[in-house]
Amino acid sequence: MWHSLSGLMKEGESYLDFARCYPLLRAEYQPCCVGAVIRARGAGSLKVELKSADERVLWWATRELALGNEWQELTFAWEPGDLRRVKSLHWTAEPAGAQVQLDSLQLQIRMPELPFEQEVFLLSYAKLARLYSPERGTVRERGCQPAGKRDSIPASGLFALATCVAWTMGLVKLAQAEQVLHKVQATVSAVERRKGLLPRFVSEEEGRHRINKGAEYSTLGTSVYYHSLLLAAQLLWDGKVLASTITAIREIDFDRLRDADGYLAGGLKEDGITPTEYSWREWGGEAVLCLLLEQMATGGIGRPELKFAGTVPGGVGLKAEIESLFYADFSTGEIDVVTGVDWLGARRALLEEQKAFFRRRWPKPAAARLGLYGLSYGEDPAGEGYVVSGTRMGGKTELICPHYLLMSGQVESEPAAVYDILRAMRANGLAPPWGLAGGLSPDLDRPPLLGALSAGMETIAAYHLWAKVSGQPDQIYAAAEDCGLLREAIRVFYPANKTW
Repeated sequence: MWHSLSGLMKEGESYLDFARCYPLLRAEYQPCCVGAVIRARGAGSLKVELKSADERVLWWATRELALGNEWQELTFAWEPGDLRRVKSLHWTAEPAGAQVQLDSLQLQIRMPELPFEQEVFLLSYAKLARLYSPERGTVRERGCQPAGKRDSIPASGLFALATCVAWTMGLVKLAQAEQVLHKVQATVSAVERRKGLLPRFVSEEEGRHRINKGAEYSTLGTSVYYHSLLLAAQLLWDGKVLASTITAIREIDFDRLRDADGYLAGGLKEDGITPTEYSWREWGGEAVLCLLLEQMATGGIGRPELKFAGTVPGGVGLKAEIESLFYADFSTGEIDVVTGVDWLGARRALLEEQKAFFRRRWPKPAAARLGLYGLSYGEDPAGEGYVVSGTRMGGKTELICPHYLLMSGQVESEPAAVYDILRAMRANGLAPPWGLAGGLSPDLDRPPLLGALSAGMETIAAYHLWAKVSGQPDQIYAAAEDCGLLREAIRVFYPANKTW
C-alpha cells in the first residue's frame, strides 16, 4: 500500500519537506515530521519506506509482528533534515503469505511552541495552503482533485487574503505575501468574465484557465473574490492591485444581472448568457455581499428589499456569518439601514438555535460528547458535492461544519468556550496538524474531505477570533475602513462613521 503525502501521486512537483511541513511559513513557525506510529497486528514483517517522486527510497525500516490477535503500536523514527522531498509512504507485508492488518497510520509531527489561539489559525492556514498551486496561482476545490482541473476562484481570493493576514501576524515574509497576491491576481485577471462576473470554478486548458464544465459565473463568488483582493491589497498597501481590482469591479454590468422582479441573479450559467434559476431574494450574508458588490460597482443598490429580513434562511450557519469575514459593522448591534436588521442579535439567536438543535436532535452521538455544532455548507464525505445543512431544512442531510464554529465565535459571549471545543477536537484526532476536520457526520464515522471554500472561511474566521481573544488589532477590519471603496459601500448600510 502507498499513501501520497503531498497532492496526488501523479503530481511529481508536489512533495513534503519533513523539516518544514507547512507551505510558505517562516522557519520558526514550521512543524517537522519526526516519525510515524502504525497500529497493526498479525504475523510477519512490516516494511515501511519513504520515497521521492521518482520512486527512490529515501528511508526504510522493518518491524516484526508477533503471532496473535492483539494490536501492537509500532514506532518509527527518522531525522527530518534528511528527508526534504518526500512524496509517498509505502508499507509492505513480508514475506509472501504474511498476514498483517493495519488499524491506523499516523505521522508524528513536532509543532512549534505557540499559544493555542494562534495555533488554530496556523492549522487552518496550512490546510488551505496545501490546496494552493504556486505555479498556477489558484486553489483547487478539493484535496482529492488534481490541481488545474477544478480550481476555486473565491477560495483563491480567500487564500491571498489569508496569506497577507499571516504576514501581519509575522508568520510569513512580506515577499511571499506579495508573491501570492500578485500571482492570484494575475491568473484570475486573465480568466474570461461574462457581464463582468467571474466563474466560480475554472480548469486549466492549454495554459489558460477557463470556466469549468457545469460551473456558473457567480455573483457571490465574484463578490467574495473581489472583497478578498481589495482587503489583501489594502493590507500590503499595493496600489496597483487595488486599482486594477476596482476597475474590474466597475465593469460588472448589474443592469443585466436581474430577474423579472428586479432581484440580483445568482449569476449566469456556463454559457455566460442564461441567468441562473435562483436569485438573491432572501435576507442573509450572501445576498448582502452581492448588494455590497453592486454598490461598489454602480454607486447604488437597485433592489435592496430582501424577504424574511432578520431570519437566517434555513438556519444555515454560513448565511448568518459570511459578511462578517470582511466587515466589523455587522457585529455592532446597530440596525442596518438597508435591511432594517440588528445583525448581531440575529446571529446570536441562530447560534443559540444551533446549539439547542444539537442538544435536542443528537444527544448521544460522538459529536455531542465533544460539544460540536455547526450546520452550514460543507463537503459531503462521500464526495458527492456540497451539502447544505441548517436547523430549519426540513430533515435534509445534516453535516457538521466546524467553519461555523469559528465564524460564530465573533458573536459568542464567551469566545474561550470555542477554543475549549477545538481542544476537544484536537484530543479526539479531529484537529490534527493538517487542520480541522470538516464535513463531519454526527457519529464522526466518515472521513472528511478537504474542501477549499470551507478552509478559506475557516482561516479568516480563525484570524478574527484570535484577534478578539488576544486583544490584538483586527487588521482585516481596519483594512476595510482604510479602503475607500469598501468604506463607501458599507456606509450605505451603516451611515455612522467609525474607526476600528
